[in-house]
Amino acid sequence: MGFITEYTIQSPVLADTHERVPDMVLKMEDLQIIDEHSAKYIFWASGGDFHDFEDALAADPAVDQFAILTEIPSRRLYRVNFTVEARQKMTYPEASEFDIVFLGAHSTHDGVHFRAQVPTRRALHDFRERCLEMDIDFRLDSIYQEDDEGANSQYGLTDSQREALVLAYERGYFGTTRDASLEEIANELSISRQAFAGRLRRGHEQLIAHTLL
Repeated sequence: MGFITEYTIQSPVLADTHERVPDMVLKMEDLQIIDEHSAKYIFWASGGDFHDFEDALAADPAVDQFAILTEIPSRRLYRVNFTVEARQKMTYPEASEFDIVFLGAHSTHDGVHFRAQVPTRRALHDFRERCLEMDIDFRLDSIYQEDDEGANSQYGLTDSQREALVLAYERGYFGTTRDASLEEIANELSISRQAFAGRLRRGHEQLIAHTLL
């Protein structure tokens, strides 16, 4: 069974535009990889000044050309054609290689936030490593099985607590030989050892409260 994951990357694509217009939020409508040299991105923009945003797009080194497809008072639909250099920095082809399917994405000045379906944790781990090889920072925000929401509610767990408990179990942390350390598992999630330990502790508290008391 696959997983649903939410993660954030610090993509260099359109980073200049977001820096110049930090209030603008871009919500993906479509992303087309035309070939290894070109790609087309269609998105809704809202939350910032459109005149400043279009000036930023025109000056962004990642943008070959852009067009306004639809205009309504609160948002606009844009099409951006990326340069060859920008196409080489995109993570979409890498995600596709690991059978990761994008379910939604939006970008802000804080990064590009994805919701995606992944076939296995190993695929997600390998995709994360590929992003790091490309010098693209990767932060895992949450991961859960597609039918997990009922279980989380039953035992009082948050998505991050369940994720910590399951990953620790899968990596052998609870075994007698303790095959993985807190730090090693925390690194997989791109969080600190202290933060991971806190998730485990709170997850244990919730499980005990909902099963033993």
